[in-house]
Amino acid sequence: MNVKLMIAVALSHNAELLILDEPTSGLDPVARDEVCDMLIDFVSDGRRSVLFSTHITSDLEKVADLVTLILGGRIVFSEDRKQLLEKYMKVNGTLGIITDEQKKAIKGFRCARNEFEGIMIAEDAKKLGIGINMSIASLDDIVVYINKERDGDNLYE
Repeated sequence: MNVKLMIAVALSHNAELLILDEPTSGLDPVARDEVCDMLIDFVSDGRRSVLFSTHITSDLEKVADLVTLILGGRIVFSEDRKQLLEKYMKVNGTLGIITDEQKKAIKGFRCARNEFEGIMIAEDAKKLGIGINMSIASLDDIVVYINKERDGDNLYE
């Protein structure tokens, strides 16, 4: 309730820009959804904006127009949310059916028990062979696998 009250107070000042740090952190799913709805209503006239940092990527999937990923103080990407979600596919399958070249194209490649997973550029993923499963990557998938790639966790040996 305190978080919702603070956001309501901020909204009442007719600000053109709200800057929020983890506005939904610690809230239950219903309260998070209500806060996201408040933020969507706030920007609905097209004259106001909200900038917020969060680790809760599902909130970004609901409300963000633009998503910026910052890792180690550097901007990794700053893209339209819809285009970003269309850009990547999650891929997985059995290790025996994927080539070394294909492994290198998979961001955040990881394997366990003869199975692999990661994300790929959607256009490249569609060129993979039979037996490799593809699904829509969530924003959480994109952040996790790009972070693993950056940390050098792209291990497959």
